[in-house]
Amino acid sequence: MKITIVAFDLWGFNKKIAEKLSEQNHTVTFLDINSEAFKYYYKSKWHRVGNFLNKVFCGKNVKKDYRNRTLIKMINELPNQDYTLIVNAILFRKDILALLRSKTNKFIAYNYDSLTRMPLPENHDTLFDNIFSFDVNDVADNNNLSLLTNYIYLDKHINPKPKNKAFMILSKSHEREVVLSKIADIFDSKNLNYEFIVANPATKKVNKKIHLIEHHIKLDIVEGKMKDAEILIDLVRQNQTGLSFRFFEAMALHKKVITNNQTIKQYDFYNEINILVIDNENIIIPDTFLNSKYQPLPEELYKKYTVENWISTAFNF
Repeated sequence: MKITIVAFDLWGFNKKIAEKLSEQNHTVTFLDINSEAFKYYYKSKWHRVGNFLNKVFCGKNVKKDYRNRTLIKMINELPNQDYTLIVNAILFRKDILALLRSKTNKFIAYNYDSLTRMPLPENHDTLFDNIFSFDVNDVADNNNLSLLTNYIYLDKHINPKPKNKAFMILSKSHEREVVLSKIADIFDSKNLNYEFIVANPATKKVNKKIHLIEHHIKLDIVEGKMKDAEILIDLVRQNQTGLSFRFFEAMALHKKVITNNQTIKQYDFYNEINILVIDNENIIIPDTFLNSKYQPLPEELYKKYTVENWISTAFNF
């Protein structure tokens, strides 16, 4: 099968789908808008200033224009595709979506965000053959959406002696940074080691032990840090109920999870020994949870959430 994936792959998760499809002997084109091929470089500092003025006064953005021209050129060069998967379709211009539609037999959309943050294109009902979402509430409220969670992309790995009790990384989100700081305070009161990182923080008024950085960390580095912790922290954004990758990374790495996502209790893999659900306004982390051992999932349940099964569901093969 000829398959194209189009995404803004900030963290590298969509690349895992492309790699697995290639392993299955499909011909895969991965158009990652965050990759080097789509980056625009200014010729001088004056060129950068000129672009800023164009954005402010003329509504033009040379970087976005370059990205869109590059994407259109690459799509036009593609032969007709059996399947095209687009992640968070609202990030792309209408003419680009129409071009992709014209070049594929099956056009599939996956929303890895809530409809509040990432609404569907207005013509989604005629544009796409199938639309999947990871947000259980959005699926419940929209008949044209099918639930498809994120997936296990890691190989199983057990670290018998992790150095930290907990690990968390998140990007700019004020409300989540405040909650993370409260969790850090609790861990400090219990004299527990942890590594919490916020990329491009919204506030600096947080626990002093939280690392505030101005850049994203590559996924392979994050994987190493997760392996070196007993517990992964998951904090959901407001108006979002979809499960983050933390739950699925935890399955592969045999890690427990502390989360504020109340909908986790609806899923078949929920186990209160492995997953502690907290209230943002009254965070309680019992020692019984901190000291208990992870309980592995039954193998059939584990396989249900692998990237292989995700692919089988999304592409219907």
